[in-house]
Amino acid sequence: MIPRTRRIDVVGFANVLGCVLLVAALIALPQSSEAAATSWTQKLDRYIRGFEQNGDFRGNIRVSRGGRALLAKSYGLASSTFVVSHSASSKFLIASVTKTFTAAAIVLLQADGRLSIEDELSKFLPDFPRANEIKIKHLLLHSSGLQNPDYPSIAARAVTPGELLQMIASKPLLFKPGSESRYSNAGYIVLASVVEKAAGQRFCDYLASRIFRPLGMRNTGCLASGQVVPKLAEGYVPGEGTESLRAPFQDPSSFFGSGNLYSTAEDLDVWLQAIDEKRPFDVAKLIYPFGWGKRRWYDREVLVQSGFEIGYSCIILTVPAERLHLIVLMNTQSGVTADEGKAMLGFAYGIDAPPPPKRAAVATIPEETLSKYAGTYLYPEGGFPMHIELADAKLWLRWADSTERAFLTPVGPAEFLDRRSFGRLAFEQNQAVWIQDSKRLVCPKQP
Repeated sequence: MIPRTRRIDVVGFANVLGCVLLVAALIALPQSSEAAATSWTQKLDRYIRGFEQNGDFRGNIRVSRGGRALLAKSYGLASSTFVVSHSASSKFLIASVTKTFTAAAIVLLQADGRLSIEDELSKFLPDFPRANEIKIKHLLLHSSGLQNPDYPSIAARAVTPGELLQMIASKPLLFKPGSESRYSNAGYIVLASVVEKAAGQRFCDYLASRIFRPLGMRNTGCLASGQVVPKLAEGYVPGEGTESLRAPFQDPSSFFGSGNLYSTAEDLDVWLQAIDEKRPFDVAKLIYPFGWGKRRWYDREVLVQSGFEIGYSCIILTVPAERLHLIVLMNTQSGVTADEGKAMLGFAYGIDAPPPPKRAAVATIPEETLSKYAGTYLYPEGGFPMHIELADAKLWLRWADSTERAFLTPVGPAEFLDRRSFGRLAFEQNQAVWIQDSKRLVCPKQP
């Protein structure tokens, strides 16, 4: 007979042994979905940190599934001036992601019987030229033919919605409304004015009362001229090598309805949840998901919208069938967002991308050599002039009639990197070659 004290030891040993065997069995089981999620999000985090080390990512990223955050990380500085790091509460300008809210306002007004997307523009803006030819749905679908305002002339000053309408109205249509489609900020500026007419209140007040407050988006709003928004990140543009430069000032009033909202990653996750749950309306029942892009990636339907303004770039996307969300908010511009987040989403489906290698030291090129590359080249897709300018012994890229210049980082004696797009320019005799996504486009030098 086993003594009582000894029996307790044996029983205790048996319990411990049982626990050890259970743990071993659990370890041997296939990886759980939660562990798998941790694995791919860790890889995604390493991928982003590769861009951070090169100065090409500063901001917040958030990945969630079914309302549960899988990855919520902050990278780099919200302000280099005051050396303030990003946090989950950092706010960012969300550029063209604004269009998803402008379009939503129109759909809500239609549900309330205040307008129809088949209405002609003349019903709300009777003095607008050719308003009887342009329907609200043309504005939503980027098929109105309207030209954008003259942005360089208003970049640094406050403008009213009425002034913006006058600038748009003064330009001839690019094509007959409904006959073509061309991405248009102007169309969404006009839509924001339609919202004000139909709702009988200011555009931003309507968004707050019908979307932001009901959904609990407490850190989202319109940025007004001169407004101080706590925790709004400063905007930056790429400089030389891995450096950043303060973005030139651009008044937010010029992007009325098309790019003047700010938000946080958490608030935008709430917006994506609402879209998945068909609140405040069912996007799938629209003739097209207005304000969004509709993609098929990795054999899945994806709703995505990206945007950039000088100093900011962003992406929001959802895979509605899986309630999988990706939000990327940056207070800099770089090629990280150029593919609308497709590469980042690929990590969720086992399609990994390697982090970029650490960028080498900037090559030194004599100014005499740089001067030979300066000039105007013709970009073949669309026939846009591409101005290569020499200033301060450096090369800068400026497109068409834009006043915005991008610094070109030397990566070889005759090759340069545009960090905003990750496109490369290789200079040859009387031509430049634009290299991006395995494509080589020859750009002849103009006389």
